[in-house]
Amino acid sequence: MERRMLIIISVCFMLIHSVLAQRSFNGVVLGEDSKPLEGATVKLLRGSGERMIGYALTDGKGAFKVTLKQTADSLKLAVSMFGYKTEMQAVGDADTYNFKLEHQAFMLKEVEVKPGRVFGTNDTINYDVNQFISPKDESIKDVLKKMPGIDVAENGKISYKGKDISKFYVEGMDLAGGQYNRITNNLQAQSVETVQVLENHQPIRALQKKINTEDIALNLKLKAEFRDRWLVTLTGGAGYAGETQQTGETQQTGGEGHNPLLWTAGFNAMQLGRRSQSNYAYKTNNTGNDVTLEQNMFFAGGVTLLGGESSASGFLSQPSLMAPLKNERLLFNHTHTFSIDRLFKTQETSRLRINADYTHDDRRQERGSETNYYQSSDTVHIAESVKTNIATDKAHLTANYEDNKETHYLTNQFKATGSWASSIGRYSGFQSVDQHLKTSDIGVRNDLKTIWNKDDYVLQFNSVMKYDHLPSLLDFGAVRENLLLNSFIADKTFSYIKKKGVITQNYSAGIEGQVNNIRNGIIPNITPKWQLNTSKWYGNLSLPLVYTLYPAGKDAGADWSRLAFNPSLFARYKYNYAWVFSASGQYGESYGNITSFYPTPYNTDYRTVLITNEIMPANRSQSFSLNAEYTRTVKEFFATLGVSRSKISSNRITEQSFDEQGNIILNFKEMPSESSSYGLRGTLSKGFFDYGLKLSLDYSFGKSQGEQLSGGVRLPYKAASMQYEPKIIWTPAPMTEISYESSFRYGGSTIGNSTRLSPLLNIVQKLQLSQDISDVSIICRIDHYRNDVSATKTVDAFFGDASLQWKPSRRWQFNASVTNLFDKRKYSYTQYSANQSYTSWINIRGREAIVTVRCVM
Repeated sequence: MERRMLIIISVCFMLIHSVLAQRSFNGVVLGEDSKPLEGATVKLLRGSGERMIGYALTDGKGAFKVTLKQTADSLKLAVSMFGYKTEMQAVGDADTYNFKLEHQAFMLKEVEVKPGRVFGTNDTINYDVNQFISPKDESIKDVLKKMPGIDVAENGKISYKGKDISKFYVEGMDLAGGQYNRITNNLQAQSVETVQVLENHQPIRALQKKINTEDIALNLKLKAEFRDRWLVTLTGGAGYAGETQQTGETQQTGGEGHNPLLWTAGFNAMQLGRRSQSNYAYKTNNTGNDVTLEQNMFFAGGVTLLGGESSASGFLSQPSLMAPLKNERLLFNHTHTFSIDRLFKTQETSRLRINADYTHDDRRQERGSETNYYQSSDTVHIAESVKTNIATDKAHLTANYEDNKETHYLTNQFKATGSWASSIGRYSGFQSVDQHLKTSDIGVRNDLKTIWNKDDYVLQFNSVMKYDHLPSLLDFGAVRENLLLNSFIADKTFSYIKKKGVITQNYSAGIEGQVNNIRNGIIPNITPKWQLNTSKWYGNLSLPLVYTLYPAGKDAGADWSRLAFNPSLFARYKYNYAWVFSASGQYGESYGNITSFYPTPYNTDYRTVLITNEIMPANRSQSFSLNAEYTRTVKEFFATLGVSRSKISSNRITEQSFDEQGNIILNFKEMPSESSSYGLRGTLSKGFFDYGLKLSLDYSFGKSQGEQLSGGVRLPYKAASMQYEPKIIWTPAPMTEISYESSFRYGGSTIGNSTRLSPLLNIVQKLQLSQDISDVSIICRIDHYRNDVSATKTVDAFFGDASLQWKPSRRWQFNASVTNLFDKRKYSYTQYSANQSYTSWINIRGREAIVTVRCVM
């Protein structure tokens, strides 16, 4: 009994001694602006060797607490954070120690302490790639998809917190000039050390202390051993495509050919440094892989296809072969694409960039549709099927020179583009006719911008000159129609900028001249702008005044002129380190394409006639929006929410009618019309470091209404829709990865007072499982498409893919894959538009097997 009591007393004494020996140190870490710093690293150091015996990260309020579990002498607290000087204090008798960190500019290679895998300083968010990468990730795009707050769309477009990036850099240099798919698809994942998101990005040094922006840029920092080194990737493969169920012919060409052979091949050589960068690529395949996406040019808010061809719009366009299905399932193609990118510094602040590419793309497709056109008095039903073949050749060359000094900025960009497309459509059902359509788009453009920073004020001059040649030929039956648009535009703008305190004043005046073969035009404008920028508030007020004049020409009617006042206001409030709120409102007047003045009716396809009546639409729009953003980088949590409202009034309305043969007549009438919409949109993204998990959700809800003319009677229409897109990427173990993404869309329409189209529920679910066993990876994928075809009919489509990857070394990879395991050959779906509904079916690629080899050097 006494022995037990002695043991209990001893244990209690040890516990009391341990508790008494523990000591906690707390405090707050602030920046130079006295704002709390989240994610700062606090170390408790002991002795002259400064051995770390305690560690903590500051929370959202900048607070920390470090516990000393044993007595020790010569203690110090050291606080460090990316972008700040390290501060240190000796520990005395006090328990509270506060720090105020000063900014420090230094190269990223000097950073050694990184708190967590996502960390931020001011307007820069950093992602530690090593914390996200897995053995299965081949390109940096695979890693970007795993990063909280960052989203990569199917076409490769990158956004951050739901907003498109405006610039894409590697080591601070813009090699791709907006065509960054060439980098993200081909840059080896293991070569990147850090991904940086640059918020409020102002790339022009002469304006950095004058004009702030809302733009977002993305920068890749490479590992030292991969910088300036040639990274070469070779791929090649062959496979077999079975026969189609519909025709008994090989489905590799969509029912038109007899060659069951599949092929894919590619070459990419990339060198990325801080003084020069190069990228050379060639890719070809007939497997449905749309490599033409690598030539897309992205910009904030949109995308220009294939190298950024002319911004002018001609009379006719080629038919679309798209459907709500992955391109790899529906695309029957023969594609070759080649690109060159070169960038080098001519001096410390000046750079020369050359981008060039060429694409030959041959696509075939067979599809059918049943379309209902809802009129004021009846409904017109048209059923047809078509076999389409489109052959396209596109070329693009850009030469850009930039000198980016703090005192002077100069950039000149010359761009030449060419696109030649020829299509054959064999229609049956409604009419049996062969339609031949040829379109071309040849353009040259030169953009010059120069800025002089005089300290007290800034002078800026912009010049845009462009020429476009857009001929088109439509041939069907007895109709042969030639249409041509030649357009030359010169636009000059001069600006005076002055900053006083927190207000920046910007006054600009410019004039645009248009010369074309339809009607010439002249557009002078003046635009005063004011910008407010404080630690909490940011705002923009713009008051453009624009006069547009299209004088009467030799064959034109009366002069057409408009004076437009287009004010806009934007305000942003930064509540604290996490919350940002913004609001915007604008009123604007915009006009239609110059082809609206074309005096003669013309066919847009074999059964649609357009009558412009030389009416240029003047669209007056009002729009308002409220937005909120929440960001916690240390917690890897990002959220946005926005509501918007818009209203458009126009002087033109479209009347839709049908002739005796069932052809569609679109007739522009000079009558007032209105349309409006409102919506809600948001994003959520959360990373869980301990579980290797990323969860994200995009959601939206919207309603719209408008009107069209039918038989001289206004036919109103309304539509409502909602959409949810959750995504999960989970790496529960180093050798296992699971991804799930889905889309739930629900929407319906009402046309007139009596026609209500039943709401449609469309669901897409994609599940992929990857498992590594030694140097072998097994990947299985299941896709489920559920489409409401009508109020009483639902179609489910299941697709399965499987692949086996073997990596005997870091250099070599062998892959064997089978796609469309269930051999699904036809896909059906229904969609609504303003005053019509159409149910379509499309032939898709059947079961295919292919073996590929990839070599990385």
